[in-house]
Amino acid sequence: MPNGDGMVDVDGFQNLGILSFRGCELTGSLPVWLSKLKKLEVLDMSFNKITGSVPSWLGTSPSLFHINLGNNRISGELPKQLCELPMLLSEQTAAQVEHTYLELPFFVKPASDAYVLQYSSLSFFPPAIYLYNNSINGSIPTEISQLILLLTLDLSHNNVGGNIPDEISSLEMLETLDLSMNHLSGEIPASLTSLNFLTSLNVSYNNLEGPIPKGTQLQSFDVSAYEGNPKLYGAPLWNDCPLINSNSQDVETEHQIPWFHISVVLGFIVGFGGFCGPLMLKKTWRDAYFQFLNNVQGWIHGMRKVRA
Repeated sequence: MPNGDGMVDVDGFQNLGILSFRGCELTGSLPVWLSKLKKLEVLDMSFNKITGSVPSWLGTSPSLFHINLGNNRISGELPKQLCELPMLLSEQTAAQVEHTYLELPFFVKPASDAYVLQYSSLSFFPPAIYLYNNSINGSIPTEISQLILLLTLDLSHNNVGGNIPDEISSLEMLETLDLSMNHLSGEIPASLTSLNFLTSLNVSYNNLEGPIPKGTQLQSFDVSAYEGNPKLYGAPLWNDCPLINSNSQDVETEHQIPWFHISVVLGFIVGFGGFCGPLMLKKTWRDAYFQFLNNVQGWIHGMRKVRA
């Protein structure tokens, strides 16, 4: 990243409202001089080769509400200070930010160079944090609950582990939550059903387990939002609760065991009766059978004498 300490001192530069270096092949870590841009509201450094960790000073930027650091090489854990962005804490705090700059049309050029978007106002950017496709690890800080004005949180394609914090349910304005392609474990918090504005959810390809909480929004999402979690079950997934299946198999086994014993007993009775019954009823058969046993006994006794 370029050293912009000199630029920050240029008249007017500190009033910059948006800074985009999207797809510029930038390397190195995010420079500290960005923290001096007190009027900066939108920061887009996506699709570069930026390394290092997410700097904690981002959370002290008084006007910043839209951060896009996606598709870089950022590593390390999410700093708790990122959850202290003043513009996302409360409407009262956001209203205290002074807007003294002139909004003019500006352009954002995607990395694909397929088209160019023109925005006439910063209001087109939602309050959002994009950190997708990096190497961020650790867990999601519970302090995330403080960003009550956040509309989009995208942590997909990282190495984030631990549980999905129940505190995410405090983000009442949240519309998009993407936690896919991570190492999250545990159950999906039932409190997520209280996010009434949630229109897009993706928790696919993690290590989540247990039932999908029942709620209008959570059941309305596509199956692809939950796939890749073998131990996750419930609508809209097709797989049933493994505990229910296990119990049904146990019940079935319990019913089979008595019948097995009964069949063995009946078989013994029929076989024994079929052999001994005629001997008891017919004297000639009984005499012949005992004579046969005597002959066998004599033959065995004779064989023992020969061997001796």
